[in-house]
Amino acid sequence: MDKRSLCLLVICVNLCLVIWLVSVQQPQMLETEAPASAAALTAEKDVDVSSETEESPPTPPPPCGKERIGRESRSWSRSWSRSWSSKPNQIHDTPSRIPSYNDSLDLSLTSQAAAPRTPAPQVFTNLMDLHNFAYLMNQPPCDARVQALILVHTSPYNHQKRALIRQTWAEKKYIERTPLRVIFLLADVWHERPSWQHFLDQENAKNGDMVQGNFKDDYRNMTYKHVMALKWFNENCPQAQLLVKVDDDVYMNTPQLVKYLKDPTRAEHDLLLDPNLLLCRPVKAPRVKRSYRSKWRVTYKEYPYRYYPDYCPGFAIVYAPDVARRLFKAAQKAKYFWVDDALITGVLAKETHTKITSLQHVIGKTDTMQLIAGQIGFDYKEFLFAFHGIQPHMCNSLWDLTVETNYTLETSPSSSSAASSSPALSANTSVMSTGLS
Repeated sequence: MDKRSLCLLVICVNLCLVIWLVSVQQPQMLETEAPASAAALTAEKDVDVSSETEESPPTPPPPCGKERIGRESRSWSRSWSRSWSSKPNQIHDTPSRIPSYNDSLDLSLTSQAAAPRTPAPQVFTNLMDLHNFAYLMNQPPCDARVQALILVHTSPYNHQKRALIRQTWAEKKYIERTPLRVIFLLADVWHERPSWQHFLDQENAKNGDMVQGNFKDDYRNMTYKHVMALKWFNENCPQAQLLVKVDDDVYMNTPQLVKYLKDPTRAEHDLLLDPNLLLCRPVKAPRVKRSYRSKWRVTYKEYPYRYYPDYCPGFAIVYAPDVARRLFKAAQKAKYFWVDDALITGVLAKETHTKITSLQHVIGKTDTMQLIAGQIGFDYKEFLFAFHGIQPHMCNSLWDLTVETNYTLETSPSSSSAASSSPALSANTSVMSTGLS
């Protein structure tokens, strides 16, 4: 056999050996290696999940602090850049937004895991220039008893502020015995932090008082949230006498509002019946901020004039139903401008010939501290709102003082046990026609 034939024979033998190894031995090798591979994949997945679980959520701001929505969310700009467009008013068509259980949150509302959420029905409508607006979280319409709807503008991360409000001036067992209703308004965080959305779902499942729009929660989207408040009021609470819009770092004296609504002998009672009421503490001749150092800087392209019309600062505004309706209609036709107070209660109020009524029933920090310290009494100055950015201990002290001095839940044979179980409302037992004493 020559050398060439011998080489061909060796090649053929090797080729047959390789074919035999592939066809016969490889399945057995795969069978033995499969458990190890699966274990490796499982371990890798567990590492990914645990790392996501242990990732700490953004630290919630202190309750009743001075930060607004944009300042709380700037630390997440990198994650936004991956999932949101550069426009802050970008919304997302997400009819199904059931959170993944891998997106866990260290902050748990209850000791039990919440059931998967069922998103609100996606009925898309227009909200200014948003043509696919929908509620991601919604509430039933107001019933006939509601005379004043209080809509609280809040950031998704301000759960401590919402909890404080629910423990004080919007305490559930108290509010249910009044002609008031309190709802918190917020926007979407799903694409930014799904674990926070899961937490919000738990919070709403427990309290049933949150309405969420499908636009990004950002300070440059405050106008959408403001117009959403007008929209929700017009569509779900049209029979109410008042819409009250407040920020989540404001103390509202809800018992005093009940007294004004129920007592026809009070001058405030007639004031609140004014069909053209736009009640606030107005900003007079406000100058447009042009400094590059200001978070509220407005370019000449956005607003060409030097001054805004007089407008209502958003921390506390009271609307009559007719005013809420016409401002909403005007906003639907208006060009979007992100400084919501200046646009809605300034520019649009002026266009619709809506005059601002100056609100006198606000106490500042000095009066609040003197009131808490007992240096002045409740008869010194009636108030509906305390100052913007009030501290949490002041909120608690004002509410405790309010309860101990003047008010209690309305008691009846069927509700006396419930009233006595309320930690905040157990001072007196006499009853007025307001449902309070």
